[in-house]
Amino acid sequence: MTNNKAIAGRCRRALVAAAIAAVFTSASGSPLATQAAAPTTPAATTVDGGQYYGQLLDGKLHGQGKIVWPNGAWYEGGFDKGLFSGKGKYQASTGATYEGDFKDGVMTGQGRTVDQHGAVYVGHFANNEFDGKGRYELPDKQSYEGDFVKGDFTGNGVYQDKDGSRLAGAFVKWHVQGVATFTGTKGDILEGSFVDNELVGKGRFIGKNGSRYEGEFKNSKFNGQGVFRDAKGNEYKGGFEYGLYEGEGVLTYAVPQTDGRTKDSGTWHYGQLENKEAEKQTKLNVETALYNQRALLDKTLSALLPHEAGKINLYLLAVGGNGAQEVFHRETDFVRKQFDSDFGTQGRSMVLVNSRNTVSEAPMATLTSIRESLTAIANRMDKENDILFLYLTSHGSKDHEFQLDQNGMDLRNLEAKELGKMLKESGIRWKVVVVSACYSGGFIDPLKDEHTMVITAARHDRTSFGCADENDFTYFGKAFFKESLPHSTSFGDAFNKTKTLVATWEKDDAKADGETSEIVHSEPQMHHAAAIDKYLKKWRAQLKAAPQAVDVKQTLPVGPVEQKSTQ
Repeated sequence: MTNNKAIAGRCRRALVAAAIAAVFTSASGSPLATQAAAPTTPAATTVDGGQYYGQLLDGKLHGQGKIVWPNGAWYEGGFDKGLFSGKGKYQASTGATYEGDFKDGVMTGQGRTVDQHGAVYVGHFANNEFDGKGRYELPDKQSYEGDFVKGDFTGNGVYQDKDGSRLAGAFVKWHVQGVATFTGTKGDILEGSFVDNELVGKGRFIGKNGSRYEGEFKNSKFNGQGVFRDAKGNEYKGGFEYGLYEGEGVLTYAVPQTDGRTKDSGTWHYGQLENKEAEKQTKLNVETALYNQRALLDKTLSALLPHEAGKINLYLLAVGGNGAQEVFHRETDFVRKQFDSDFGTQGRSMVLVNSRNTVSEAPMATLTSIRESLTAIANRMDKENDILFLYLTSHGSKDHEFQLDQNGMDLRNLEAKELGKMLKESGIRWKVVVVSACYSGGFIDPLKDEHTMVITAARHDRTSFGCADENDFTYFGKAFFKESLPHSTSFGDAFNKTKTLVATWEKDDAKADGETSEIVHSEPQMHHAAAIDKYLKKWRAQLKAAPQAVDVKQTLPVGPVEQKSTQ
């Protein structure tokens, strides 16, 4: 399904009308200095220097004539009692032109403008503005044809993007508001009621490949109750959220599965059917956590080694926030092994993870455990000279909360500003914080300072990808830790390589999905200041001079990330 939010937003308003209006007012409203007319001399001169050639009536411009201004602008056409009137043509000093009807000194009636950038409007004008029926086209072939009100797309019309996508329906001040139909570059169609360029409420999706959806939408994605039939004929009826199966629903297969079943029914979460055995294990995990988690956290914190005198120590805290998908568990496990092996954190590294498989053996990721871990690390380290590397991986929200979710337990999420407060209260001076989650760019402002490097998997308003349950890495996690960091001279160098890799993978996925015209990249972000860069360089030099002897083998598969689920 194609998101059309960027479609109408790329339309830009032509300002040539306002510019022309200002010149018209000056030219046609100025007193005249008349002089004896001769065929080769002006009949009158306006106070702003315009030379008029043509007819006069009672000392005023009247009839057919032409004005030429010193800046190169000119007007030729009809006048009535000193004002532009009837048919005429105007060219501004910028090269912008208007040709058409005038009334009482302003563009009113049918006309055509071409601005200095080559944008063309043909249609009706009123009081120097696009008003009525018309067509507006940019040089790159974006166009809108339909109703205008006071210079805005308002009324019924058709907007066509340069990529060939098309939006037809009701507009209000350049935004789609009301019943409309969006046709994407692949031929996919969205129909329904739009609010601020997004399909909301009841609507319909028709895919060019034969897939169909009818039901409720939010932000142009399947959201609420609906029925989806894919290109193979499989049909799902039930709840949706963010385009995925969510809640109660029934998936009926067009062809029986290998085990003979013809349908799956029950509760779905992130597009996956919840497993009864998994639910049973979840309940057992809750009880295990109630009695064991305090002891597990205390044991982990007490095992942290203190600062080793005479050197800069690196401490690692890795946090896997979401327990419903094992990718975050696998990723934090990989990062800990990598840092113990390559960056000397053995004995000074720890993981907080929410997982269906570790509740009896590892401390969970909660607000309390994160806060206590930061405090414990701060108490073990030299807070003025050692470095904390904090890695957080999970889902993220638009209001910049890092999801903390353990199966069967309702945990409070970690807000960006709350993490900033925790880090400040810890007293740790030198920090590298990496957040791999959707919308994680929103963590930069609450965390950044001259002693802290902040790296995020996405911009504050973008999603990131790769968080499917079966994956070994998120896109960002694989690009940064597995592919880039082992071959980089610094964390910043690894980030730059990661940004290129992630963009390439996202582009390849879009090509595979046939969505090359509307790629919305995650755009990883980084904040760093000269102070932290200099200090990290000093630490790397120390590390290179005394390499670690620890050999921790990486046991995770090395294959590509296959799923593009958003975080």
